[in-house]
Amino acid sequence: MTPFGGLSPELGLFQIGVNREALERNTSLDPATDRVRVMIMGRVRRPILFDRFFEVVPLDARHPASLKCSPMGEAVFPEGDQVLRPRESPHPGDDVILSSAASHGLRLLADSETFAGIIQELFRSRRELDPENS
Repeated sequence: MTPFGGLSPELGLFQIGVNREALERNTSLDPATDRVRVMIMGRVRRPILFDRFFEVVPLDARHPASLKCSPMGEAVFPEGDQVLRPRESPHPGDDVILSSAASHGLRLLADSETFAGIIQELFRSRRELDPENS
């Protein structure tokens, strides 16, 4: 969990920036492989299947405008984030959770076909348990 530091035009629409030093010191996130689910404390959480996952960008001198918003490791969102979250956009200082738990779990799957098979099996078994609502 970290405070929201602001918006930056230096980030792509599906990127989240965090001060590089704070990211390395305070998290186990690997920007090369981890994708994070973003949740804003006190806001309704969407079901994970409807959520977006964001690339983590370590902020340093190459991202000066973004780095200014994250001096102590605050999360920086891309400009345009309010389009993705029109009713849920955070305000500076709001607590934000960056969770890579789903990303780690999905990495265990061999490929997208395996994942599709698991989802199909879940739906099939649910239909067998509750055929009336299928």
